[in-house]
Amino acid sequence: MAMHWFSGVAASAVLTLMAPTVMSSAPVAKPTAEQLQWQDYEIGLMVHWNLQTICAPKSAGKVSEQRCQADSKTEGPLYVPSLDAVAQWNPSKLDTDQWARAAVAIGAKYVVMVVDHMTGFTWFNTKFHNFSVAHTQYKGGGADLLREYIDSCRKYGLKVGFFYSVHYNWFLGVDDFKLGHPPLGGRNYTTEEYLAVVAGQLEEIVTAFGKDGPMEVWFDGGLGPHAGFISELLMGIAPRAICHSCSAYSNKAGAVRWMGNEAGVMPLPSWAAASNTSHYNGDPRAAFFVPPSCDIVLREHYWFHQNDTEQYMKSPVQLLYNYLTSVGRASNLIVNLSPDGSGAIPDLDMQRYEQLGQAIKCLFSEPLASSKDALDALPMDVNGFIEWSFPVVTSKNVSIVLREDQHDGQLIGDYLLECRNASSQAFEICRMGAIEHVIPSEPYAGIGHKRILMLAPEVPFDALRLVVWSHYAVGMQVPTLRDIELFDWTRVEHCLSCLEQAQQLREHGRPVQDLIA
Repeated sequence: MAMHWFSGVAASAVLTLMAPTVMSSAPVAKPTAEQLQWQDYEIGLMVHWNLQTICAPKSAGKVSEQRCQADSKTEGPLYVPSLDAVAQWNPSKLDTDQWARAAVAIGAKYVVMVVDHMTGFTWFNTKFHNFSVAHTQYKGGGADLLREYIDSCRKYGLKVGFFYSVHYNWFLGVDDFKLGHPPLGGRNYTTEEYLAVVAGQLEEIVTAFGKDGPMEVWFDGGLGPHAGFISELLMGIAPRAICHSCSAYSNKAGAVRWMGNEAGVMPLPSWAAASNTSHYNGDPRAAFFVPPSCDIVLREHYWFHQNDTEQYMKSPVQLLYNYLTSVGRASNLIVNLSPDGSGAIPDLDMQRYEQLGQAIKCLFSEPLASSKDALDALPMDVNGFIEWSFPVVTSKNVSIVLREDQHDGQLIGDYLLECRNASSQAFEICRMGAIEHVIPSEPYAGIGHKRILMLAPEVPFDALRLVVWSHYAVGMQVPTLRDIELFDWTRVEHCLSCLEQAQQLREHGRPVQDLIA
């Protein structure tokens, strides 16, 4: 597939030397060690598989091997199977190792499993009700899919977490945190009784992860009126788990936030600090370090598998754009995984995971130059410059990957890039390039965990200078880059053509890895 390029306006003026503006009088929010590690993971996979898989509103007919019927007591927008249909569910092709292999293929470092999505049905064997995988036909009954998932992910070197719904529980009659709605099973619960179930199930889930505990706990829709109760609980049972969509003070590891859309496009500027977990852009002066994450689906816009939706499948290029506008804008990328009713990952979905993983590897595994080779870090000097020299680069399409040292928080504000002409040795404002409509060459505000920008140099260059116009460092703090890397984006056509060749290799029984030496 062809890529359309346009370039920014070239500028020849050399900047007048001036000190950067200090934007804060007090230290900005600092991350925990767990938050910094979470940002380094960059890509995660989320497994959506629940009752919505076997009965979905937009599907013609049955979705899995079982016949489903609507329960007459169900209220709400989603189509829920009868309790009898749930009891007969037998996902005969389920293989949690396959789920883990999908994560590895895409380059993910962690997986989050949806153990309960609004319905109250759980993928672990809970003692609090009989509405769980243990009461289906899976493996003859009595199975605990949560433990199988944890074992498979750890087998493949992946970190593991879980997603749990508090705001809805249709089985117990909870709708948007409100109790008393017609339950799918049993009776209505009081608030105290419901919170006892929530606390008990969270302890069951965390126990399944063993002594290391979960890496991440994700509460869809947040914690609402139960934030204080659940935060105190998490402090006791999972203090080192990253808490997604929680209050920033929920536990010792810290929280992370959703960034406001499910399109994989982190809004700019992108700040890790925020006043709360619903602040989309963030705020450099906010009280809490709560870095963002972007969640996307493969089939637009289906979180759970539904038949006959292949026409909504994102192309490999669209998924690569999602990577650039999420990870490339200092946000983690969470990619959906939606097995079908039998438990298997559809072939087309698996191909997309492999294709995106191979594209990222092809484009970002062989740098033209890397400061990692010789430098521990790149601190700003007294003039506001961060300068780095390297062997001459002649490519006319270059991606630059900047990573900020955030141990003291996200400090670098407005900046621009200067390139040094390899012949004249004069620094000039870099000529910026962009993938049309996707990677703007500006605004420059903020770097954070990672920022991917495009350069379109007209002449060979052998040094870069980040000119910091404003920053948030105070006292002895110094704005610092962890590293800079340059990659040749004339390879983009090659890397995208590899995606087409991958399908041909697969059809001939050869491994996709043959594409990249």
